[in-house]
Amino acid sequence: MKFYPKGYPLRLKSITLLLAAATLLILGGCGEKKSSSTHTPAQNPDKKEAPKKRTAFILKGEKASIAVKVTDKGADFNVSEPIVLVDLFATWCPPCRAEIPHLADLQKRYNGKVKVIGVLIETKFPAELRRFEKGFGINYFVANGPDNLPFAYTMMDMLHQSHNFSIPFMIMFVKGKYFRHYMGLVPEEMLESDIKEALKEVK
Repeated sequence: MKFYPKGYPLRLKSITLLLAAATLLILGGCGEKKSSSTHTPAQNPDKKEAPKKRTAFILKGEKASIAVKVTDKGADFNVSEPIVLVDLFATWCPPCRAEIPHLADLQKRYNGKVKVIGVLIETKFPAELRRFEKGFGINYFVANGPDNLPFAYTMMDMLHQSHNFSIPFMIMFVKGKYFRHYMGLVPEEMLESDIKEALKEVK
């Protein structure tokens, strides 16, 4: 209990207590939701096992689809390019929009070696997405389907990141093996430097 000096105004006491409570809330943050049950597994034998995590996904584009199988080392994509750059993004996100010209440029320059896969973390009507792709000059594959979010969450689990991740969020794979990931807007020069480094592993 906090003691105040004699004559300390009541109003100031209230303000001090409110400030202390607000500070605790800010510093504490939001924790993981806890179950109200007090049963342990031994006390609750009927408790079902947690469902197995998905390892297979279909990333649906407008004209084609890409199958993905998540492995212990990364993710296998059924594409011919040895390097896959996955970009988790949304159309309303300014940094996501800013990176599009860089990704389009890299896709053009490293055609046949790099496959850029944009994975929307929102659902758009096909006509809306077509207008967006045309307006921003997207020349790479963009997935817009029900497996997008489950795939994104699986990627976050693989990288030990929160499901409440920031976008854009990119992940590079080389022959199905995880190579590097990027949070936020990344300079094109940095991506190209990493692509050149990754290509050395392909030879």
